[in-house]
Amino acid sequence: MKNTILLLTMTALLAACGASAPTDDLGKKRHELDSLKTLYKAIGEQIKATDSWIAEHDTTVKKNLPIVTTLVLTNSRFEHFVEVHGNVKADKSSELFTMGGRVRRILVSEGQQVRSGQTLIDLDNDAIAKQRDAAKAGAVLARDVFEKQSKLWEQKIGSEVQFLQAKAQMEQAEAGLAALNEQVRLSNVTAPFDGIVDDIMVTVGDMTSPMAPVARVVDPSGASLEADVPESYLQRVKTGDPVKVEFPSTGDTLSATLANVSRFINPTNRTFRVSVRVPGGSNMVRPNLLSVIHVRDLVKDSALVVPSRTIQEDVNGNNYVFVLENTDGKQRTKKVMVQRLADYKKVTMIAVADGTTNLNGATIVDEGAKSVGDGQEVKVTSL
Repeated sequence: MKNTILLLTMTALLAACGASAPTDDLGKKRHELDSLKTLYKAIGEQIKATDSWIAEHDTTVKKNLPIVTTLVLTNSRFEHFVEVHGNVKADKSSELFTMGGRVRRILVSEGQQVRSGQTLIDLDNDAIAKQRDAAKAGAVLARDVFEKQSKLWEQKIGSEVQFLQAKAQMEQAEAGLAALNEQVRLSNVTAPFDGIVDDIMVTVGDMTSPMAPVARVVDPSGASLEADVPESYLQRVKTGDPVKVEFPSTGDTLSATLANVSRFINPTNRTFRVSVRVPGGSNMVRPNLLSVIHVRDLVKDSALVVPSRTIQEDVNGNNYVFVLENTDGKQRTKKVMVQRLADYKKVTMIAVADGTTNLNGATIVDEGAKSVGDGQEVKVTSL
């Protein structure tokens, strides 16, 4: 060591003497400072090299190596899903309206099972009922007159005009009676199908309006999910594709397939509609219930799949992973550039950027990958 320092000192002094020495005091000092800086730099490099050699060969020194975990890459199945938000649409869900009138009786309660045609709400329709009774009597009279006139016409008694007038009066009376029967029917609220009374929107004594619903009936036996998918996925989504559905509000999940993929592109938001059938008889069947639909648009049976956290990015935006190699009994990292092909649920399908390195079966750095560099010795542990 002494010889090395002496050699460096002599080299610096010879370099200083080899240059033309200034004659003034300031110049001499500046020349002396440059010589000392040169000597200082040379000694610093020698110290660094010596320290590295000692660290490499001194077995008594405990190395503070970065601790990492690893995983072995093997080709595995990769699936990618498009996530869209959808709503439950019951096959049968109806808001019921009336022709107008005062509520006289409410014959059912919310949550009650009802049958098709069952009266739910009775309105005060006495005036219409009286008109119907009068029209019914008129229709009976008109039919009797027509039948008698028809028999006379068959016997060639009376004129054809009398026969046609009787027929027209009968048909007119029956049409008027049918119209009043329909008004009577509409004046009372009946169930349009078998289902459950979901909501009663009026109370006894309320005046109803043809513009406002008075009740809602839902059939929970079947429903579908509808969602809008961005146009960019048009060629990647088709009828029959597997889907996973989550209902955040209820915690329910289900696996199904796409029942239909619309051929119409909405020009407003550039989306197309997909639908999924939902089995009935559970909390999932509630109209307008929010859902998250995962539509599978990509599947690879054999691909390199890594946790997304193992992929690093350099300053140029290039992606890489660290492969662990055993060199002279030491575990060292090796940077391998990769391409991100697809990401889903914190895992990524990758391919080697240069296409030559085979990572199938390779060991890569997992936890701790962000704290190591290329060619660095590391300590492997298991969590």
